[in-house]
Amino acid sequence: MAERNTPLWVRVGRVYREKGPFGVWFGALSKLGYRRLVLLEASLEEPVPRFSPRVEAEIRPLVPEDESAFVALRQDDSGMFGQRSHLGHECWGAWVSGRLRHVAWSGLGQARVEYLRCRLVLDERVAYAYRAYTEPAYRGLGLCSATQSACLSALRARGYRLGVAGVLPDNPGAFAPWLRVGYRRFGVVRALGAGRRPRVFVRLDQGGGVTRGWRFERSSDNELREGPDPPPRWPIISG
Repeated sequence: MAERNTPLWVRVGRVYREKGPFGVWFGALSKLGYRRLVLLEASLEEPVPRFSPRVEAEIRPLVPEDESAFVALRQDDSGMFGQRSHLGHECWGAWVSGRLRHVAWSGLGQARVEYLRCRLVLDERVAYAYRAYTEPAYRGLGLCSATQSACLSALRARGYRLGVAGVLPDNPGAFAPWLRVGYRRFGVVRALGAGRRPRVFVRLDQGGGVTRGWRFERSSDNELREGPDPPPRWPIISG
């Protein structure tokens, strides 16, 4: 892809402008085999806080006919929409001015955590929010919070009890959209190793009161036979 052909100094400069020196530092560590995500949870035992974006938007789950709009965001290979949908994952989107501007996936059952190169196994009533992305010109308008509010409310109505998400620690501004709708930090997950099956470690915050309904696992041999991992990207979780 074009991103892979961009000179290194250009990519480093872009990360520095968006995330500062910590972004560059964690990016370098990820190349050496150390990666981590801050874990967030949202209890669905109580009603989800309602949040409206600061722009007129249509928020709903994507259907098969929306695949071309999803691909137009250029955040995943063209086949990923169908593959994830086949696994039972749901993609929620926010449409502004007739075009898809924000997407976020909701993983059910299990999901591959591409950034950590591992797998997350979920209990029956636990959902994992991942690959949230907002088109740059539409960030800061509350599309992420509004989409998560709608998604979590729908999951709660279907009997789900917990939502889980992972956010890059080097981008403090990325936490606000999730905190607005009831997510809170409860730990950190780390992957250590430059190979395709790194070791995974989870550290829970003290006094978090977390009800476990998930577990991280190393990638299976079957997953490794499916082909090489996608080229590393900077995961973006933004409002």
